[in-house]
Amino acid sequence: MRRHLYIIAAIACMAWACETLPTSPDQIPDTSYRAVTAIGKALEECPSVGHIYSDSCMTVAPGVLQTNLHIQTAEAKVEHIFFLTLDLRLARMKVATPEDAYVPGRLLKPSEMAEASGLDVLAVIGGDAWDSSSGEVCGPVHKGGKILKESFIWSTAIEDQAVSFFGMDAEGCPVIRDSSEYRAVRNTLEECTGSGVIVVKDGCLADGGSFLEYSPYRLPRTCVGYTADGSIMYVFVCDGKRALWSDGMLYEEMGDIMLSLGCSWAASLGNGEYSQMLTKEAPSGILKLRNRTSDGAEYPTADAWMIIPAI
Repeated sequence: MRRHLYIIAAIACMAWACETLPTSPDQIPDTSYRAVTAIGKALEECPSVGHIYSDSCMTVAPGVLQTNLHIQTAEAKVEHIFFLTLDLRLARMKVATPEDAYVPGRLLKPSEMAEASGLDVLAVIGGDAWDSSSGEVCGPVHKGGKILKESFIWSTAIEDQAVSFFGMDAEGCPVIRDSSEYRAVRNTLEECTGSGVIVVKDGCLADGGSFLEYSPYRLPRTCVGYTADGSIMYVFVCDGKRALWSDGMLYEEMGDIMLSLGCSWAASLGNGEYSQMLTKEAPSGILKLRNRTSDGAEYPTADAWMIIPAI
């Protein structure tokens, strides 16, 4: 009898918890915490952010800052987000690939690609998505001024990819545009990979903020964006599909965050397991995985983006 009472009490507690789960910002328990980092303070005004529970910042190298945030969204979802802020006068981005030539199906961990490059790599993030059935990356690949692949491959197996491209031109300026514009500018791009959904376009939420034709699910996400003058770039990785740690993001939330940081253009890169960020750890100089992937380790990818000193 006593055992039955315990079971009934447990079920009642679970039902009460479900009924009282917050569903809007005004139902989220308030916190006296106030952001201390530049990104955290900017996101206090972001419409998709309900509360900020912690934020911290560290200098990876001159011109490269890493900021970690624990937030609750306006939809009462918990998120852990890892940002890089790049001053493109002091740092630049380069594509990393497993081989100097494009080899479909050839994969390496981002840290292995960084080591093989022989460069002073300060950070690495996952690049374009790839189709596991064919081994093809979804978008083009430019590396060091060489075009290794110049096509977009759309696959029903990979949601929301082959939609756009992200690149750096010969002067080190970032470029995000729709895939339909790639042919017109491809010869100006020194570095380039495919990217996913454009979330900020000309300083406004893309698609009017609806994103109805794209995935409505919360996933681990990677996003890259830049200010109107092209001097500052923001990259973030948001963990997802990890209960009590991070639920994952929606495209509208990604756009709101990048707009709050002053971006004029922003787009997603590979989602899911491709969302990973490594930064150099002092004093060892070893690239360390900063976010939490599903198994806590790096995933091999077909390409990646490295951050290196500009000089």
